[in-house]
Amino acid sequence: MKLLFATDLKEPAYITDAVQNLASRLDAELFVVHVHVPTPTTPLGVDPLSGFGEVSYALYDPTVEESIVEAEQHDFDTFVQQRFERPVRPALHSGDPARVILEDAARLEVDMILLGKPRHSAIERMLLGSVTNTVARESKQMVVLLPMT
Repeated sequence: MKLLFATDLKEPAYITDAVQNLASRLDAELFVVHVHVPTPTTPLGVDPLSGFGEVSYALYDPTVEESIVEAEQHDFDTFVQQRFERPVRPALHSGDPARVILEDAARLEVDMILLGKPRHSAIERMLLGSVTNTVARESKQMVVLLPMT
């Protein structure tokens, strides 16, 4: 059996403990995936400070992006080392989190996707959307949501 745990590195320890426990009970191979959302490479059509349109900024700097990716890799490596006692197959990807998680699950032919489910207000869900909701809705694999308090 193969399990994929997708993390944003903000899950409390009891979530990763539950993931390890489930993987142990099922004698499953555990994939741990984190997705870095890259900095936009195109100018923005909206002023990020005022919110007004028609003002474009070119905010992309490749050296800053490289530093962000290096920091993200360090944080992910630290997260995996500190949280997991059992062997895992970690992977850091870049892109749209929901799409990358779904593509990884299909490519790796996992049996189950495990996700921490944060609590969001209705307004936050409406404005921000939810990676968890998208993955749960579109996945061909079983999805287990682990509630975070």
